Amino acid sequence: MPYRIRINQRHTLDCPGSKTILEAAREAGFGFPHACRNGVCRRCEGRLGRGSVLLTRPGGPLSAGESGADAVLYCVAFPISDCEIDVPDITAPGEIPEQTLRCQIRQREPLNHDVSRIWLRLPAGRQAHWYAGQYLILDLPHGQYPFSIANAPGGRELELHIRHGHDNPGARRIMADLADASTVSVILPQGLRYLDTPPPRPLWFICGSTGFAPVKAMIERLIQVGFEHPVRLFWGARTEQDLYLPDLPSQWQDALPDFHAVTALSDISKPGHAQGLVHEAALEALEQPEQPLFYIGGSPAMVWAVHDALVEEGVPASNMHSDVFDYAPRD
Repeated sequence: MPYRIRINQRHTLDCPGSKTILEAAREAGFGFPHACRNGVCRRCEGRLGRGSVLLTRPGGPLSAGESGADAVLYCVAFPISDCEIDVPDITAPGEIPEQTLRCQIRQREPLNHDVSRIWLRLPAGRQAHWYAGQYLILDLPHGQYPFSIANAPGGRELELHIRHGHDNPGARRIMADLADASTVSVILPQGLRYLDTPPPRPLWFICGSTGFAPVKAMIERLIQVGFEHPVRLFWGARTEQDLYLPDLPSQWQDALPDFHAVTALSDISKPGHAQGLVHEAALEALEQPEQPLFYIGGSPAMVWAVHDALVEEGVPASNMHSDVFDYAPRD
């Protein structure tokens, strides 16, 4: 029976005792740093946090907590129990290596009273890849800030939606920085909740405010691949003025064979919109809770509230995806 190897608290690998952890990881599609593969160059060095391994160099068994467990060379480490390891600079199967790139700030345009769209252009001659639904980090003089990439991959353009109302002074400062600059450094891609090859089942998107940005990218990806299964969008805001890009849902309805969108306004009643919280509109339309996969975009408070409401209605927690679950988990 293979041993279960937990990598960087994020990924799991099954490794037989007859193979080194590096060998098994590479066969499974992990991008492990390595070079010599015989315990000399130290490229594959990492920490053994739990469990035991058998080392062929310098030799002998080693358990977590012992001297040397913080500098294990996984090209010469065979598991002799289930393990937890930390290895820097790896990529999991399907993950894209992170890059830092200097982008041109090509265009700034208002989308409504407090949301602006920023178009960035990736440098010529540099390949940059991301999955629909991932985000990037703006590396600005006074800090680093995550923003969802609002367009599907392909080409050199990156689209960001930045909400910068009076209740968000940090975002206003970011907009001021971008207004004074012609280029900006970005770190991408980030995030584990994305769409590339979508599963053959209904997909439901629930979002609030600029949580719409990653949803837009994922729906554009569905159009790219010719997705044929039902797609539902539920987009919530306080008032009609808080919504933006109002023509997109009708365009998506023309581009996808089974698409339907609902906008929900929490603070006012307006014809053409559901009234109340966005997840209430989704629950009203939900007939088979176990069928769709849900992608949820918004603030941590909003995302967890939607999560709880869907679970109560019978939606399996494993059918829900949001970056909030990773960067703002609950105990």
